[in-house]
Amino acid sequence: MFAYSSGNFGKALVFAGADMTILFLLTDLLGLSATAAGSLMLVALAGDLVFDLVAAALVIRLRRKGRGYRWLVATGTVPCGMAFAMLYAMPASGLHQGWLLAAAMLVFRGAYAVIDVPHNALMAQMTSDSRARGRVSGYRLLFSTASSLCVAMVLTPLVQHAARSRAFDALAVTGAFAAGLFALTMILCVATSGRQAGTSADAAGQDAIRVPLRDPLVLGMGLLALVTGFAMPTFGRMILFIGTYVVERPDLVATLLLAMTCGQFAGVLFWTALTARMDQARVLAMGHGVSAVGFVLFALCLDRPDALLACVAVIGFGLASVFMLPWGLLANAVDFVALRHGRRLETGLFAFYLVAVKASGAAATALIGWSLGWLGYVPGEHQGTSVETGMLALGLGLPLMGALSAIVLLRRFDIGHARHARVRAALDRKVQSGAEPVSGLNFGLAKSIGEGSTLAGGAALSAQARQSMSRSIVAPAAVRS
Repeated sequence: MFAYSSGNFGKALVFAGADMTILFLLTDLLGLSATAAGSLMLVALAGDLVFDLVAAALVIRLRRKGRGYRWLVATGTVPCGMAFAMLYAMPASGLHQGWLLAAAMLVFRGAYAVIDVPHNALMAQMTSDSRARGRVSGYRLLFSTASSLCVAMVLTPLVQHAARSRAFDALAVTGAFAAGLFALTMILCVATSGRQAGTSADAAGQDAIRVPLRDPLVLGMGLLALVTGFAMPTFGRMILFIGTYVVERPDLVATLLLAMTCGQFAGVLFWTALTARMDQARVLAMGHGVSAVGFVLFALCLDRPDALLACVAVIGFGLASVFMLPWGLLANAVDFVALRHGRRLETGLFAFYLVAVKASGAAATALIGWSLGWLGYVPGEHQGTSVETGMLALGLGLPLMGALSAIVLLRRFDIGHARHARVRAALDRKVQSGAEPVSGLNFGLAKSIGEGSTLAGGAALSAQARQSMSRSIVAPAAVRS
């Protein structure tokens, strides 16, 4: 599980690195207006709506032919790394045209989707225990945070330096080095993470990209993805702008990112240990609460740059839970949906979540670009009060609202460790008996179809399930399940 999670180091290095620096690179390095840069990110949004679904369809088709998740990750790694290197080499090559930049971003995000979908879906097969999935989520974020440290200490300062001194060659070399490190990490990940368990032609045949959107649990995961992708990362996307123009300490940006990364390291250890004692949804809500406190403290300490380091560390501590635990919840949701609908939509559900996260993230970046352009942002110049206020609203107000919304949403989730253990037991019994899926376990959200209990302590069928069973010609098989 630890070896599998190491792939997040390479993925975060290229995707999070590009996500945090691309808007600043387009405006302050290549001289595009903020509105034009936001429009380019809208192109990335359109691409993300398609790429993950196409990648999921490709994964499902190859699995039916006996090609597992690991094979596709290993095959797609080198093209993805080359696309990332090309993106950062374009300024040195004199390729500043908008359509070329848009094409380069689409190529990179499309190539990334081919390895991202199978690597994330593989998580559901690494372990079936809810607590262990919480640990895997922690391991994944541990490697992602280590990658963020590289972004904070190397990539971000280099982009800032290139904007001031036009050091395009150094930027291209750094992009090529990061691409090579990404490729090496992903290949080692799939080579050392053990044999794939739990896959079969029948299981792959059940998978599909069409997921039951009316299922309350699927809908809840979709809403959580929108908050996680749209609102919460805007602080990281805006830290370059806030540090440079609001706090007026561009030299402090790398230190702020480093402090946030240190907070995430501490958060990974704390939240991972806590998932063994508490349900993941509750721990995730607590992480959003800590992040909200950090955003408020940051806003109150803008005139005290030294105090901002502690505020950013608190934000990073909370964000560790925010970016870590949705993946464990999603892996559990695969089992709940399999029991309720009789199909293990493993790849489909992970692709659905990825589409929502990435597309909402691209939409947030486009919103930032358009908002800054509308407010009158001019790169490299002293900004007016309206621009600085807009930067704070985007970097602090938006994630604060997202954190509060997520806390309200997570109160509806009811897919804790005990309930998930009963779901896994029911799925195992069905596999052994070959029965049709009939269950009284609820959808995974509070106040949906409920469950009863037998005198023996097991889960009993709901009234709706009993009525369906009585009308079924396979009632004996359902009773055995």
